[in-house]
Amino acid sequence: MPAQVIFLDGPIGVGKTSLGRAAAQTLGWAFIDGDDHSAEGPWLRSILRTSRAIAEACRQALETHPAVIVAYPLRPTDWRFYRATFAAEGVACLGLTASAKAIANRARALSPEEIARSAEMTAQGYGQRSFATLTLPTDAADFQITCETLIKALKSLG
Repeated sequence: MPAQVIFLDGPIGVGKTSLGRAAAQTLGWAFIDGDDHSAEGPWLRSILRTSRAIAEACRQALETHPAVIVAYPLRPTDWRFYRATFAAEGVACLGLTASAKAIANRARALSPEEIARSAEMTAQGYGQRSFATLTLPTDAADFQITCETLIKALKSLG
C-alpha cells in the first residue's frame, strides 16, 4: 500500500477521531489524534510545533504498523508540510463532511462555541479540500456503515 500516512480532514464533530480510531483498529493500523499533539504559543509557532509533533508520532507509529491514520483538520499549508514530510512513505488525505445539523445532533455533545467553529470550518472548506483523495459524507448513513465505507476507501488507496 503506497499511502502509509492517511489524514482525515474535516470540521469539528464530523467524526474524524471516532471513525479513524475504529478504522485503524479494524485494519491493524496505528491511530493518532492530532489534537493530542497541539502546541501552545503564538499561532505560527504553535502550528509548526504541532505539525512536527504529529510527524514524529507518525514516524514512530510506522515503526510498528503498516500505516497510520491521523485525525486532524488540515489547512493547505499543513498539507504541503505533510506531503513533503512523508513523500518517501506515501501520504493521502480523505475529507469527511456532514451537515451542520447532523454535527450538532451527534452523540458527542458540542458546546455552542464548538458548533459555531464547526460551521465556520465547513465554510472554510475543511473536509472538502482539493488535495483530498476523496470526500466521504459522515451523515449519509449510521456509524457502522460509514466506518465500513471508510475502511473500503482506505483499502482502495493501495
